[in-house]
Amino acid sequence: MSGDVLPYSFDKVWFMDCFGHVLCYAPYRKVLARVPLQGSFLSGFVAGPCPFPNNFIPQWRNIFNSLVELPPFRICPQDGGLVALHNEKTGHYLSINPSNNKTAFSPVIADWELFCPLQYDVYVGLLVVTDPGMAEIFCENDEREVSGLYFLGPGDNKPFVASFDRKRIGFLENLSTFARIGRLKKGETAKFLFRGFISGKEYTMRITRLKEIAF
Repeated sequence: MSGDVLPYSFDKVWFMDCFGHVLCYAPYRKVLARVPLQGSFLSGFVAGPCPFPNNFIPQWRNIFNSLVELPPFRICPQDGGLVALHNEKTGHYLSINPSNNKTAFSPVIADWELFCPLQYDVYVGLLVVTDPGMAEIFCENDEREVSGLYFLGPGDNKPFVASFDRKRIGFLENLSTFARIGRLKKGETAKFLFRGFISGKEYTMRITRLKEIAF
């Protein structure tokens, strides 16, 4: 998989699985769960250098920036800017179950063990375009309004692929675009070019941000 390489920075970072769910700290079980994008910030982010260096073990925090109780996860960089999360106590990798909100562990790394680090601006950009009440989105290719971005499910067998209605894009190839969307101010309108999932396809979206992000 290929993807944009964002500039090096020290940032708040969340982690998204290949079906567009974000890891979230579940305090009642003291584990990481997975939840769909919901228009708000989630507990379960790390603060660290991006891109992550090899063998980096971050500290996980809730939305109030307090440390949370989790086993040490070593961040293992993979191709395309993705990472795997290695549990240093068990020797296994964090994995997902696409049929529910739980996480599990695997001895090997495959699609379900790969996560995309979402830096702050990228995460905000995703919230803006996935929440129907957060933005107005107009596709200039066919001059029509679109309802918002959604990720393809397990049955499509296309990890990290998202769609504006039926206009499919490779999420990893558009990270810098989502970061620019995340920097929109409330009431601001701008045009954004998305690279399509099919090589050579491009889509121009005119996006107006309507609301601030909720805590």
